[in-house]
Amino acid sequence: MTTTSSAPPAYLPALDGIRALSVFIVILSHSEFGKGAPGDLGVTAFFVLSGFLITWLLVREVTKTGKVSFKGFYMRRTLRIMPAFYAFMLFSIAMDYFMGDRWSLGLLLSGLTYVINYYNAFLGHPTTSIAHAWSLAVEEQFYLIWPVAFLFLWRRGLRTAQITLGVVIGVVVLWRAFLYLKIGVPASYVYNAFDTRADALALGCVVGLSFQTQIFRDVQSFLSRWAVAPLLTLGALYVSRQMIGSNYHYSLGFTVDAILLAIFIVQLLALSTHPAWNWLNTKPVRFLGIISYPCYLYHAWGMSVGERLLGSAPHWIVFIAGYAATILFAVGSYYVIEKPFLALKGRWSTAGNPGRGAADAVSSKAAAN
Repeated sequence: MTTTSSAPPAYLPALDGIRALSVFIVILSHSEFGKGAPGDLGVTAFFVLSGFLITWLLVREVTKTGKVSFKGFYMRRTLRIMPAFYAFMLFSIAMDYFMGDRWSLGLLLSGLTYVINYYNAFLGHPTTSIAHAWSLAVEEQFYLIWPVAFLFLWRRGLRTAQITLGVVIGVVVLWRAFLYLKIGVPASYVYNAFDTRADALALGCVVGLSFQTQIFRDVQSFLSRWAVAPLLTLGALYVSRQMIGSNYHYSLGFTVDAILLAIFIVQLLALSTHPAWNWLNTKPVRFLGIISYPCYLYHAWGMSVGERLLGSAPHWIVFIAGYAATILFAVGSYYVIEKPFLALKGRWSTAGNPGRGAADAVSSKAAAN
């Protein structure tokens, strides 16, 4: 595949900041203070980011080594995701047990095997301590498929890969519209299922494949001509997500939102050094991006801490307390559980890292009901 004569760069700015923003909107949407905020946009942003970053890393690896190490890929994903998630599951099981809420066997097995998205899809997205892990399940299902598909497409050329992914996106849109509009499949299914949400991931893959091409650079330059351009994209996103009905949202809307979020991400990558946007690369914001995975995992527990401690206070105070508790949970998870396992990733790394935390694309690490 001809994309460039050299491997993609070893660092991509702003990505940790984008993840910090995405997980923040998810946490905000699950609080009384932010009730009504479109938290699902944070999920879609993570899906697009995941498709982009995983593809970016695969392109980098195959460009440098001429091959893709599937063993290395799956070991890195396992070390990144599973220890923290299974620790979170144990924590949640224990907390629920002490509060008198025992898990069903179906819930336990769906969490252990990363099919909680279909558990939610078929049962109406029930409220559980791991309901938000549906997006993590979507990610895991993507990881199973994409490395092999990527290598197959890579060997057949960039244009073939782009067209194939475009067809996948179109098929998912038509399938989702058919399910929701024609046969009346409930929103819980089209929201949670991999087969109805894969378009956002595929769109990210297109961006990852095209990232080194001249036409991509030209488009990125055009979209990022002014520092205000990302705000215009956000305005279009607001119209798409908030001002059009559910029939649109659960059919074409998911895809339109993903396209606009991809544009927003591309714009911020280009504008990350501009004074209006360079705050995305500051240490505090980047750190919040690095811990966005455990923030996602524990945010429901963190919010519950704020509610229990300050339930009678104004909603904004309760939110700040809950967000602070979420960060404390996340920091504990990151340093006690994740970092020791992440230290093992180096021996499986062949592609380098896009920034301190970006290689670990936390695209699945956000969810909204």
